[in-house]
Amino acid sequence: MAKAVFLKPSAGGKDRNIVRDFIYGCWCNGKRVGGMSMPPLHELMAATHARQDGLEILFVDAQYEPERFAALERQRFDGVIAICMMSSTQSFRQDLEVIRAIKQLNPKVKSVLYGSHPTFMPNFCLKEPEVDFIATREAEESLRELLGALLNGDNWEGIAGIGWRDADGKPQMSPTRAFANMNDLPIPDRRLLPAKVDYFNPMVKRVPFTTMITSRGCPARCNYCTAPTFYGNKTRARSTAKIIEELREIRDLGYREIFFRDETFSAYKGRNMQVYETMLSENLDFTWIANGRVDMIDREQLALMKRAGCHTLKFGVETGSQMMLDTYKKGTTIEQAVEAFRTAREVGINTHAHIIFGGPGETLDTIRHTVDFVSNTLKATTATFGILTPYPGTELFDMVAERHPEIMDGSASNMENLHTESFYSSALCDIPPETLSKEIVRAYRGFYLRPAYLLHKLRLISSIEEFMVNVIAGLNVVSFAVSGKK
Repeated sequence: MAKAVFLKPSAGGKDRNIVRDFIYGCWCNGKRVGGMSMPPLHELMAATHARQDGLEILFVDAQYEPERFAALERQRFDGVIAICMMSSTQSFRQDLEVIRAIKQLNPKVKSVLYGSHPTFMPNFCLKEPEVDFIATREAEESLRELLGALLNGDNWEGIAGIGWRDADGKPQMSPTRAFANMNDLPIPDRRLLPAKVDYFNPMVKRVPFTTMITSRGCPARCNYCTAPTFYGNKTRARSTAKIIEELREIRDLGYREIFFRDETFSAYKGRNMQVYETMLSENLDFTWIANGRVDMIDREQLALMKRAGCHTLKFGVETGSQMMLDTYKKGTTIEQAVEAFRTAREVGINTHAHIIFGGPGETLDTIRHTVDFVSNTLKATTATFGILTPYPGTELFDMVAERHPEIMDGSASNMENLHTESFYSSALCDIPPETLSKEIVRAYRGFYLRPAYLLHKLRLISSIEEFMVNVIAGLNVVSFAVSGKK
């Protein structure tokens, strides 16, 4: 039987904790995020949907099962018709190296890239001889149809949402595929994940944990984020019934905790309240984490979230400056952030603040104010600080590219320098690049090495399991805060 391999590469054996589960990119890695890793949910969803008669689907996470990938190499990828890889701007150049090595072993294997970089930079992808096909935007159905065509020797040019090179080597693109109904997408088959591997997350209270998506898109239009454009400036959500179906399956597989990876999980209050009530009535014993938005959360939802098992909410705070928020087109206010964090704290839910430095108009004063704001006003339980990177598919990238066409496809930004080193920051603000890097390290020291903070964190720990997770994460973060090395 022919095989199609959905591959999460190992990035050359480095950075085992690369977070590579968002289909539109913006990934992170290293000690700065506490050694966090994630199950590759979107890749699982694509692999699950691609199943069809005559085609065996393999999902290989080469970071966690190198022996299995090595076995494919020893077999020279015999019987494999295609390698499918989710590729972001930051991983693209490494992804090309992986494909090149596979094709040297077996030139017949077709390569298919999907995700943010193929979506926003299709011509850059297709000019590379290693890349045979791309699938843009939400790729599940495009991949399924393309693999079927490769399997059966059919013509693929009528398949929506893909790109290829014609006989003259010129990139060709089919019409864009319409977005799917969320309820029509499959529940990802988590049995495809590496056996006996527990992905590590410093915020998780119980293992094993898994991730879950209940919606796609974001109601915001932030000019630094690729999600709005990737999802067509629309939001779509799974129904309560479909979510409960997946929760039951997750329970039966033995998972104890869930990280809801929706862009803004809290935006769907009416549906969510039904989900929380059902989780309680069916005694679905999960602890869980979700992403929220400070203007789309209230005490009523927070209280029921807490009862249903939520222990942490993550917010894109970005900055403590209202001027910077307005520049980012965030659509929120400082007062809303203060209220959301205060209410969550009163309800008993931990909070995480995502912060970015180096946007248009940023100064050392706004950076220092932001660190103080997160530490002493919001009193966030945890925080991450990173240098803003202009991603393809965003307004800020277009602004930089207009002034600096040498940025090309943006892929000189990679997982080694992402968020800790400046990447065209001088086109956005007047802070020297080396100063921005120092301010990131200084922010981590200022936030995490406070004696009062460390004592408070110890008081929050309620089990040996949680203590061990915090020790591992804490050592990673402190190491970054001291050395500045990811």
